Amino acid sequence: MKIQLLREFLLLSERLNFTRAAQKLHITQPVLSRHMKELEEYVGAALFLRDTHQVTLTSAGHRLASEVRKILHQYDESMTAVRTFTGSSRRRLSIAFLGEAIRQTLVARVEDFRQQHNDVVVECRDCELEEVLALLDAGECDIGFLIRPNFMPQRAGYAALSFQTDPLCVAVNRQHPLVQHATVSLRDAARWPVIRVDPREFALSEQYSTRFLSARGIDFTLCKEFPNLKSCCFDLELNAREVLFMPRHRGYLLGENSVLLPLTEQDCWFSLELVWSLRNRNPCVELFSHTFSRNMRCQATTA
Repeated sequence: MKIQLLREFLLLSERLNFTRAAQKLHITQPVLSRHMKELEEYVGAALFLRDTHQVTLTSAGHRLASEVRKILHQYDESMTAVRTFTGSSRRRLSIAFLGEAIRQTLVARVEDFRQQHNDVVVECRDCELEEVLALLDAGECDIGFLIRPNFMPQRAGYAALSFQTDPLCVAVNRQHPLVQHATVSLRDAARWPVIRVDPREFALSEQYSTRFLSARGIDFTLCKEFPNLKSCCFDLELNAREVLFMPRHRGYLLGENSVLLPLTEQDCWFSLELVWSLRNRNPCVELFSHTFSRNMRCQATTA
């Protein structure tokens, strides 16, 4: 059983609200419900009682919560002791990143870091955005490479180092009338049916897509929602009237029948960032962030 599953249960046992617990964990409510169902099947007993008004713990749930607190405390203490004994607590760095969106930058920066600190073991995990956030919150990863809309504030309790900006674009089928234009305004794009990722699958879907419209008071018609961005891009291949708002660097997900159009507005963009928790005490985090920052400055100077 994964330790993360126990952490999710303990948080839910304290909050007794699936929606709020899922938001805190940066996962969707259906995912949290599925995880708790798996845990109930594992222990062979119901852990929560749910109705339309409230969530409560069963007697088994109360007992498990008490035991899980002891398990997690002992786990954290044991891992700290072992890492201190082996020296790995000071010489190991875990990085979570967003697939192809970050891969090229990450490979170059990790290679630079290894050349300067070859005694540090660097582990990299390819994750979805919500998974990266959950891993950082749980302390299971030291650093995350993330993307944040420019209007969204930085997360409380975290440090962030921005290394690149990426504009919001409009993705359409190659047969879409908007393809005739070199650039497209948000208002013109919003005149067409909009598709996006389902917020039940990705809690931040609205902030990463249609919030750019609603923040400007632009009306739009939301016609479809899909489980992920890849499914949205596939739908564009088959429909010549829909529009999809997405960052430019995710354009690799588009098929041959779709195209990415730049926006007329210059103030719609995303920040690609190196992020870590201020609670993280791994000294390799500071080593990596300083090396990363120094290399970015050198690159800017020679450009």
